[in-house]
Amino acid sequence: MTAHTAPADVTIRPLRTADIAAATDLLVLAAGGDKRHRLLDQLASAETGQIHHAVVAERSEVIVGAGKLTTEPAFPGTVSALVAVAEADRGRGVGTALAADLTGWAERHLGPEHVVTSTLRDDLDRGRRFAQRYGLVVNRHSVGWRFDLPGHGDDLAERAARTADAAGVKVRVADLKAEEAAIVECIGRTLPGLPVPGAEGQQVDLAHARRVIPDDATVLVAEVRDAPGVPPCGLTVVTPQAGTGDWYTVYTGVAVAWRGRGVATALKAGALDQAYRSGARAVTTHNDDGNEPILRANRAFGMRPSVGYWSLLRRAA
Repeated sequence: MTAHTAPADVTIRPLRTADIAAATDLLVLAAGGDKRHRLLDQLASAETGQIHHAVVAERSEVIVGAGKLTTEPAFPGTVSALVAVAEADRGRGVGTALAADLTGWAERHLGPEHVVTSTLRDDLDRGRRFAQRYGLVVNRHSVGWRFDLPGHGDDLAERAARTADAAGVKVRVADLKAEEAAIVECIGRTLPGLPVPGAEGQQVDLAHARRVIPDDATVLVAEVRDAPGVPPCGLTVVTPQAGTGDWYTVYTGVAVAWRGRGVATALKAGALDQAYRSGARAVTTHNDDGNEPILRANRAFGMRPSVGYWSLLRRAA
């Protein structure tokens, strides 16, 4: 068996529609920022003109590994890469065979305008070293946080009201369907200065921003008090994680002019309160390790450190 050949009992083949659920179950175990809803969307989407190459490793009709290169349409030129192997089949060359397939495809189809990105859990050091073997370089680290909700009901409601008052905003739940355009516009106004996939100067295509928000997400917006008609100055998006009882913070952003006034803290408090009242068990989130204000806010809330992730990138040859 060479470095690029799968074990004799394993077949590397293209992903089929019937494989998507099993492949997602594997990929989500290694993924950092890409949660299940994003992986499902990436694997299922094969629109004309978009990068889409996905393969699986199959042994005895069971999917034991998966790999993918998929377009991130909201971030033009970026291609998301990920490889994952079932625990029982690790160390047998399955991951290497999958990565070899992806590398060969990338050499044939990607150009200098493409940036390959990946996010990997920061407790999988072996996975990070594996990615670095293929030229991916760590460019950011996001710290993981967790807040267990039981027993905090009254405290959360009081804190949500108090932090909103202190920031001079009203935090409310938006209607994702009816207010979709305003929500996407608000994301555009809150993105400057925040880390995004890709290299420095990465452009954002807001026409595709809605795709990163799950349909079952809860969106909370912060509106300036006593300023009717003024667009929201910030928002946060939280969504249930299937089968866990946890909710995850997909995105939080504040317009530049309103940063440093406690708006992000008010949004965080509102999201925790909303999640609690919706029956969630916990809320998890990730924040860039250089964003000290939000890290301080997380500690002040009593959030506990949890699994984070590495962001890696490589320019295509």
